[in-house]
Amino acid sequence: MKRFPLKVKRILKRFKMKTLILISHPKLADSATQEFLKTAGKSQANVDFEYIDDLYKGTKIDVIQQQRQLTKYSRIIFQFPMYWYSSPASLKQYMDDVFTRKFVVADHLLRNKELGIVVTLGDAEAEFQAGGGEHFTISELLRPFEAFANKAGMTYLKPFVVNQFGYLEEDQKELLLVNYLQYVSAVMPLNLDNREKWLVDRLTKMKQEKSEADQQKLNLIIGSIEAQQDQIDDLKVNIKMIRDQEE
Repeated sequence: MKRFPLKVKRILKRFKMKTLILISHPKLADSATQEFLKTAGKSQANVDFEYIDDLYKGTKIDVIQQQRQLTKYSRIIFQFPMYWYSSPASLKQYMDDVFTRKFVVADHLLRNKELGIVVTLGDAEAEFQAGGGEHFTISELLRPFEAFANKAGMTYLKPFVVNQFGYLEEDQKELLLVNYLQYVSAVMPLNLDNREKWLVDRLTKMKQEKSEADQQKLNLIIGSIEAQQDQIDDLKVNIKMIRDQEE
């Protein structure tokens, strides 16, 4: 436990990343899925939202302002429902207007940023595979976004799929909540180590609003997570030593 304060400082240092979520949805007010995701994401201090469809209501989009905004974030996420195997038209329009060749290719202003995709499905995800009813995988259908990320020099993240939200049970929604928050704010890749660091960071921030008794409970939980991580780290070292000896 003596190492706990130092480890927390290192964790907090890694979580200065900012995320911008660009939502494309022509009927946003009627979407329970988007309302759920928006409420979840707004609990994160380093996550901002932009509603693309609102940008095109009545006024001409300010391309320069949008480009300047994008440069402030290290992770950019396109969030939308699957419309005929692609995104709604507003996201395509936004990309055509804002991601000019000068901005993306000549000036390289998106290079080394991360591009994530949050896609919501009305049909069952199990149907999106070879031999399934839809025949193609989600990754195949989203390949144009991956191609864009490659052209822009961005790191393309594995798409996050929200599978038929309206049919989920409460425990499934709770799991979706945690997984979504990790996708938009945790350090990538989402391996066990980074998931635990994200959890410790969340618990550490929660302590500030709790009573002294609850803070002690949270300290025990954090200490337990740290101890488990130390055991995993020791195991990795031992495995490496064994492999080195075999070679």
